[in-house]
This record gives sequence, C-alpha cells and structure tokens, in this order.
Amino acid sequence: MSTNSKAFIGIDAGTTGCTVMIFDEKGNALGHGYKEYPSESPYAGWGEQSLEKVWDGICVASKQATSQANLPNEAYVSVGFSSQRGTLCLLDKDKKPLQDSILWYCTRARDYPEIFGQHITPEEYQEHTGMQLSPLWVAAKIAWLRDNKPDTFEKTAWFANGQEYFLYLLGADRWETDPASLTLNGMMDIRKLDWSDRVLEMCGISRDRVPPVGPPSGMVGKVSKQASEATGIPEGVILCRGAGDQQCAAIGAGVIRQGMAEFTVGTAGVMVAHLDSVDRIKGKNLWWGGHGVPNAWDIEGGAFCLGASLKWWRDNLGLDEVQEAESRNTSPYAVMVDKAQESPAGARGLLFHSFLASQVTPYYDADSRGGLIGLGNYHTRVDLVRALLEGCAHEMKMVVDAFQSDIDGGISTLRLTGGGTKSAGFSQIMTDIIGMETEVTKEKECTVLGAAILGAFGSGHFASIDEAVGQMVQIEGTFTPNKENRAMYEEHHALYRGIYEAIANAGQYKGLANFSSKYF
Repeated sequence: MSTNSKAFIGIDAGTTGCTVMIFDEKGNALGHGYKEYPSESPYAGWGEQSLEKVWDGICVASKQATSQANLPNEAYVSVGFSSQRGTLCLLDKDKKPLQDSILWYCTRARDYPEIFGQHITPEEYQEHTGMQLSPLWVAAKIAWLRDNKPDTFEKTAWFANGQEYFLYLLGADRWETDPASLTLNGMMDIRKLDWSDRVLEMCGISRDRVPPVGPPSGMVGKVSKQASEATGIPEGVILCRGAGDQQCAAIGAGVIRQGMAEFTVGTAGVMVAHLDSVDRIKGKNLWWGGHGVPNAWDIEGGAFCLGASLKWWRDNLGLDEVQEAESRNTSPYAVMVDKAQESPAGARGLLFHSFLASQVTPYYDADSRGGLIGLGNYHTRVDLVRALLEGCAHEMKMVVDAFQSDIDGGISTLRLTGGGTKSAGFSQIMTDIIGMETEVTKEKECTVLGAAILGAFGSGHFASIDEAVGQMVQIEGTFTPNKENRAMYEEHHALYRGIYEAIANAGQYKGLANFSSKYF
C-alpha cells in the first residue's frame, strides 16, 4: 500500500460473530478480524444475545484487523457499520441495555400476527409496511413485551437496532437509524421510508421511543478516544451509518441496478434485489424495504437457517468433520463439502428440510421445523452430509422462484456471496438446484465490504455509490447449471416442496410447536 493510499473499515456485527475488515480503494482486503460470540435459547424457539458480548466481539475483531493491516493512523478515512436487522435492543434513558437483545429469529411472539390482524388486515399491513404479518418482526416482539413483560416495556426509553447502539459506543453523536436497517422491524411506512405511526400505535409506543430515520451511509460522528482504545481504530476516523446487513451485502456485491440480485449464504440465507420503484412489485411472496442506496428500495426473501444448519451439524453431529479439519488445517465446512462429493447428486433419495428456526419465504411459517425425509438403511454418512447441503440449496431455490414471479421483469443477474461461496463444490450444488447461472464475488464477505463502501461514500471520498462500487467490487467467477443434473433436481425439488406443504397443510408443524411449548 502506497503512502498516499487510503483505507476504509467495514464492521459487520452479525448473529454468530463480528467481522471487521479493512479495504483499500480497489476493494482489496488489507486486514481481517473475526470474533465469534454466543446466543442463547432459554425456551424452545426463543433467541437472545448479550449486547456486552457483541461489543466485546467488535472490539476484539477490530484490534485483529487493524493489527494485521498495520497502517499509519492517517491512512484511515472512515468506518461503515452494519449489524443484524430485526434484533431488538431495549435501552434505558442513558442508552444502557435493560436485558439481552431479542434476536431476529426468535418466535416468542408467535400469536401476534393474529392479534395484529384485529387492527389491520394482512393485505393492508403488507401494502403499508412492505412486510407480511409475522411473529419474527420487531413489531410483534415489542407488542409481546408490552403484554408479557410490562415492567421492562415501561422502563425502555429506546427500542433500537444494534446498529444505532454500537455506533453510539463507537463515538457517534447522531442517534439515528436508516430505512435499510428497519426492514425486518415491520414498522416502516414503505413509501415514505420512515416509521409508520399506525404500526407504532399498534405496538403501544410513540416516535420519541425510537431513533429518528436518516439516510443510509450518513455521517454520524467520529471514533471517540475511549472507543479507539477499545477497538484499535484511530481516534477521529469518520463514522458512517452504513445500512442493514443484507443491503450492505447487496452493495458489496454490486447490486445497484434493476434486474440484479444477490444471495448471501451465511448464518441465514437472504436474497436481495434492487428496486428503482415499489411499483415494480407484482407479487406478495417477498418483503420490501429501503435499500442501502439512498432513495431506492429493495425486495427480499429469506431462508433463516442455511449456515445455521451447517453449524448445527458441526456442533452436534460433526465430530468426524471437526477432527479431520484439524488434521488437514482447514474448516469443518470444507470437509463437509468434500465428503458430499462422495454421494451422488440427489443424495440417493434423501431430503433434508433446513427449517431449523421456521420457514420464511414464501410461506412465512414460524411453526415449521427441519427434518430428514427418506432415510433408509442403505444411506451413509456422506449421503446425510450431501442431503444437508442440497436441502439448504432447495430452500434457496424456493426463494429465487419467488423473486422471478414477484418482480416485474424478474432477475437476470444473480450473485452468490457469503461464507458458503468459499467452496466451489457448494457453489456448484447451489447453482445446479437453483437452475440459473450465478456469479461469485471475489470478496466473500460482501456485507462488510458493502459497509466499507457506504462509509467511503458517506465520508465524501467517492462522489457516488456507483463510483465506489465500480472501484471496489470484483467478480471472481461464474457457475453454470450442470445439464445432466437439471431434470433430476427439478423432480427432487418438487418432492422437497411437496413434502413440506403436505406436513404444513395437515397442521402437523403447528401441532409439534404446541407440543414443544407445552412440554419443553
């Protein structure tokens, strides 16, 4: 790096851990840090996380990245910040947490679509907010707190996202959110890209208990001395809001035009497409929100347990993969993909439903759960692993199909991003099942790159997001569906979807959810 070059920091405080990366003006990584942190599930379907542990993760990962980059202080221009959306932080008047955050996948408010339905029809709600009525959105969780934990509800001065809270700890002097970060709140007026007074009233709160809405990428302050000491980021570096995690991923993948979409294969799988107008939407299977590009929209769908399914296997059944990974100096996930190649496409008739924490797009079924279907005494461990990977790809195809039907003109360019694309083998499986050509970005951590791009633009270093994306986003390769597998996978997918629908339509997922809440 030349003495005149500049550096841009991206921070992504995700669900599983925090990633911090430092990029130059061409999008090349100069430093990387990562710190994993836990989440808790005190009851079946619940999800909570310590904000203190997330902040510690931000600090540790930032010190790792800045130490690895080893740059002079004057090289740093900006920090762009992204965090998990739909996670509710309850803060007192001094902006101190009252309890652990309630995570985006938490289903404690599973009765609230029906309760909200007494005040607004599902059709009205989606037309107004861009979202389906769902217990997964923050709106339902706030109403649940109001009715089930009134003391905490009354003590809460700020119902916030993680983004605002952690920027505050970094030194921000502007207390604001942005439209892209509000997408999974289910509380935004989609056409105004601002809080919905109607939904706020349904939740029992007023505007003075939520952060005001500013534009994505906006400057919010500078890194404080205290934060500098904790993170290793030089004092005085410009802080920018960035955007929600998936909108940042879209920008980090260069998705800033109509007809383009990206699919992040991370803990959750989320697909985002650019919209130049909400009038381009012709279906109801997806949700709509503000883009990280100012004055633009996105449309999204999700599969909430893609990477989480692989992690579940690693942590509970994957001792063989973990041990082999240690001996080969690689990751357990790489070993899983290698083993999957020993099983034929279709995993010899074995199907894995990856709905470990609900099915999202297109059914929005909070009660659904995962499972292995078709297991026979002839199946081996490698078949199980392949079925796991294929099951995640099948759920991705459900999401992609919804995009093709719901957007006027559909999707012509699909880019795969995230940790799941580090493996060419898994990328090929995903491409084969999705059934269309895919592009894979050079930088796999597109969320953190997108955050850095928004910081670079927000600081004034680039004149536009277009210019920043043109300079900092690079495409690594293209995958084409295997023609020999296409017919088989179409049939395989029809079974995958049909079996899910049969169980759901028979009410058995709901019955199982009721059983679990009753006894566990």
